[in-house]
Amino acid sequence: MKIAAVSAICCLAACGEKYEKPSEGSMTGFALSFFRSVNDGMKKTENVVVSPYSAGTALSMLAEGADGETAAELYGALNGCNFRGIVPDCNDSLVVKSANSLWMDDEFRIRDSYVNLLRESYGASVYARDFSSAKTPDDINSWCSEHTEGKISNIVDRISPDMAMILVNALYFNAPWQNAFDEGLTAERIFHGLSGDADVPMMTRKGDYFYAEYNGCQMIRIPYASGAYSMYVVLPPSGIDVNDVMPYLGESVYDAAIQMLEERKVVFSFPKYKLETSMVLNGTLESMGVRKAFSSAADFSGISSSRSLTLDMVRQKCYIEVSEKGTEAAAVTSVQIRMTSIMPDKKPAVTMTVDRPFLFFIVDEGGDAGILFAGKIVNI
Repeated sequence: MKIAAVSAICCLAACGEKYEKPSEGSMTGFALSFFRSVNDGMKKTENVVVSPYSAGTALSMLAEGADGETAAELYGALNGCNFRGIVPDCNDSLVVKSANSLWMDDEFRIRDSYVNLLRESYGASVYARDFSSAKTPDDINSWCSEHTEGKISNIVDRISPDMAMILVNALYFNAPWQNAFDEGLTAERIFHGLSGDADVPMMTRKGDYFYAEYNGCQMIRIPYASGAYSMYVVLPPSGIDVNDVMPYLGESVYDAAIQMLEERKVVFSFPKYKLETSMVLNGTLESMGVRKAFSSAADFSGISSSRSLTLDMVRQKCYIEVSEKGTEAAAVTSVQIRMTSIMPDKKPAVTMTVDRPFLFFIVDEGGDAGILFAGKIVNI
């Protein structure tokens, strides 16, 4: 395992073999594939924050109503995963909640079996609305705001006349660190971003963390209260572009790198930051093999007897704020369907200063939800 882990860290430093297809049914495999595919469609100087869990849940609801090649392509993009019934764990120490909804035009004829499946297996709320009314987007956006504590309040700008239904997943995460940073130690320091240097508030804490390093690449686990969730931060070596790491980010690399972590005394410095991202995922999904769903040949016969449904747009918005106390994050994914034209030895303390582009993952350690959020931060 040690050799595999060392090899994994080498890969993260862009020295190993590139990504390999993940094992079918792996939530981690889907999450990393999705993260990497989104990044491929972005500029190298853009921050990327995504929620694989939110996207996976919304796409699973869509796949439930697909058949034939359309279903095969959707489940292929999902890496064979189905998010039915998978809800992130929550406890008294933190807030994690996921909500699903189905919004449909009140003249659209939808199969009762599909509606019942979403209600029973995804806990989805179902709403029939006049899609020609200017109030309907406000209703959807208000629902999103309510289920993300106001962090994401706009996912639908307008509804086109040919829209039949919209699937929405909202995810909210708010957790304190297991060991908070001392606000008195936070100080302005330089973050060497890809678009230039910037003065940022840098938090610092010395403590016991699970940590690994190899050839200048560093990785650390920062647990949230109760230990059920953690943030993992990967800092490539100085002089290595974080974008050059992304092609090597696969399931085996990720798992082996985590296995390499061991408890160390670490002087850890990490920037405070707050980011919001918004992206249309059509191109990402097409690169992951979803093509029929966007065409007139789409088969959503499990949703309606109409043969003229097609996937119009998949959109995701994310929010994250990292502070001395903890992390607050939210995501909303919308899927719009329209009608077609028809205990280790003590070792010396190490130092990890995240003053250049890095990756992060917020992970459900105690449940089945896997990676809730993933990000590539290149500028602050």
